[in-house]
Amino acid sequence: MRRIVVISIVAVVVALVIWAPWLTRQVAEDKVMDRFNSIWEGVVDGCGFDCKGCGVIGAERTWLGYKVEIEYGCGLIPEDSPQYHQFDQAFVSVFGIVTGLDAP
Repeated sequence: MRRIVVISIVAVVVALVIWAPWLTRQVAEDKVMDRFNSIWEGVVDGCGFDCKGCGVIGAERTWLGYKVEIEYGCGLIPEDSPQYHQFDQAFVSVFGIVTGLDAP
């Protein structure tokens, strides 16, 4: 009896972690943007989202988190054209940890 209760509690906890109702699409996007900005803060001619069409361009729910795609510009670009923009992907875990962004 006691074993069934323990197994049930563990199953519920695992299901909650996989589902992660506290991690919404908006929260994941905000975390990636905040992390990206903190990485590039203070870097001369660094990267940022201050260009046309830049920012989060997609977010997809995956097992144990979100995969977020971003578009950004770096340095002094000749014109604000998509051909000079760069793309990257980051992963936000159910615990709110952002991985996959390159540091300068």
